[in-house]
Amino acid sequence: MSFFSDEFISYLDAHADLIDQESGRYGDDLLERIAAEGAFRVGVPEAFGGTGGKLQDVVEVLAELAQHSLTAAFISWGHRTFIDNILHSDNAFFRDRYLDRLLTGEYAGATALSNAVKHLSELEDLNVTIRKEGEAYKLYGRLPWVTNARARDFITIFVAGFEEEERSPIVLAIPSNAANFHRSRDLEFVSLQGSNTAALTFDGVVLDKNWVLADDAGDFLKENRPAFLGFQFGLAFGLAEKSLSEVEDNLDRRWVLEEEYHDALSELNRIKDELYQGLENPHYFVERPRELFQLRIDIVDVVAQSLLLELQAGGGATYFKAAESGFIRRWNEGAFLPIVSPSAVQLRHILQVN
Repeated sequence: MSFFSDEFISYLDAHADLIDQESGRYGDDLLERIAAEGAFRVGVPEAFGGTGGKLQDVVEVLAELAQHSLTAAFISWGHRTFIDNILHSDNAFFRDRYLDRLLTGEYAGATALSNAVKHLSELEDLNVTIRKEGEAYKLYGRLPWVTNARARDFITIFVAGFEEEERSPIVLAIPSNAANFHRSRDLEFVSLQGSNTAALTFDGVVLDKNWVLADDAGDFLKENRPAFLGFQFGLAFGLAEKSLSEVEDNLDRRWVLEEEYHDALSELNRIKDELYQGLENPHYFVERPRELFQLRIDIVDVVAQSLLLELQAGGGATYFKAAESGFIRRWNEGAFLPIVSPSAVQLRHILQVN
């Protein structure tokens, strides 16, 4: 059963290639179109304006988007992850001031926690630091890759550490209209160009205490990592499901691929079952992050296998620019999944050294 309206899916299918390859109007409007379908209210308690539901329901919504446009699923992942983080913060400032506008897409949630997740695993230094100057604390640094950083009305969440102070790094959320906070031009990607992904620079941004979501970034990230990573699976599930459905449609004449098709489908279902069972218990992946990391590595392999099967099942007809199957877009989209942070290589490194 589809979550999204037929009208929206038709729009997304008609514009998926443009959204994938071009910055501009279609990408800028997409988040609000998705919000109008009620997508960001799924999994949000009714008391906060949501429709209730589980983390698994959020993954399913993202997976349906990814079947039609990975860009749509990617920006929705970042936005919905941002909402999840402010819902779980002890600081009510952003819930009270911005949640309604986030649920409608008026404001975009720009999740920039990849640097922090890697820092938590001792893979990278924090990109933003906090320096005391007089009576004020100021932010300096650069986040090199932030999605949903629209030219208008976004809030970014990230982690910053203190210079010359023995204090834990903190989790911050900063509105785009803050003074001395700058956005670069859109980064140039092979795919997902309409995702409003840019670098953000902090050049002496005065820290407002209302922006602090958590005083201990390590504890906050460990508690919220299952949703951060778990929601990402929706991107991979949708892409693999779409590719495998294309393979299935061609099995009558490409029957030699049938065994590989069923193997890939079985592995996809195994990963989905194990992920959903883990997300059912709020503490399961908090206490067993290695299991979540391994599932994330496994799903990247399934997507790669599914896309290769789709190419073989479709044959040379899929390689024409005028082909209507959308395969080339999915092929480029699939190349993004091993590198979306934390990347498959980074997760393999964590599993090897810890």
